[in-house]
Amino acid sequence: MKIIDFSNSLLKEIKYLNAGSGRSSFYEERLPIHHARVDVLPAGLDAVVVTADLQGRERFQESPGGPPRLLGEALPLRLVREVLPEVGVQDSSRVAALLAGDFYTVPALDKRGGTGDVSAVWRAFGDEFAWVAGVAGNHDMYGEHRDARPRFPSHLHYLDGASVELGELRIGGLGGIIGNPERHQRRSEEDYLFALELLLEERIDVLLTHDGPRGLNARQQGSARVRDLLSEHPVPLVVRGHAHWDQPFIQYENGTQVLNVDARAVILTL
Repeated sequence: MKIIDFSNSLLKEIKYLNAGSGRSSFYEERLPIHHARVDVLPAGLDAVVVTADLQGRERFQESPGGPPRLLGEALPLRLVREVLPEVGVQDSSRVAALLAGDFYTVPALDKRGGTGDVSAVWRAFGDEFAWVAGVAGNHDMYGEHRDARPRFPSHLHYLDGASVELGELRIGGLGGIIGNPERHQRRSEEDYLFALELLLEERIDVLLTHDGPRGLNARQQGSARVRDLLSEHPVPLVVRGHAHWDQPFIQYENGTQVLNVDARAVILTL
């Protein structure tokens, strides 16, 4: 699956609450929703939703009661009702989602960088769409304990150094970031590269990572060594988050494309 047209014009912006650095310092932010066309979609689908780093919560006036839900928990239904019809997609059972990690924000919105359970986000996407494939971010947990493994229905595919064939496309995923392995969802650089190289030997069509390769310039932050590895093992499309790029879509000289979905969502259609 390769992107043949990426539109810089937004389909929509969805307002949400972003955490500040202290009590009552949260503020309203906007999540950009982009549209891109691809050469092929997984069989049986009319669209794929791609997103990461939804580290916010819905606005109070949109909450069904209680504290505002995680942005990623509220987003899938809003996409179905407000965004997908704009690109001609009416049947959400013919839509899938690719999640590139980091979907947690503390309920009080008074701290950035909190770590917590994002299972509800995955299930919300699974409730609306045909299937979900994704990886963990460095702020994501799947239960009350940091080392708890996800326990999801069979159509939710948690990937960490593994791949799965969905709709005749092989999707591989590697979660977490390069860093101190004693901290949550981190690997040493050597361990990260070793796991990624093993994954790339599986002839991946779409690679999902939370951390990921450096882009084409210094402002597109990432790992130069991951980029070098991708130059040796080309992948049609890499989806990553974690570090925000103002220009979210690039292509390397060897044809590998990178789509950065940090704090944004992209709707892929034919």
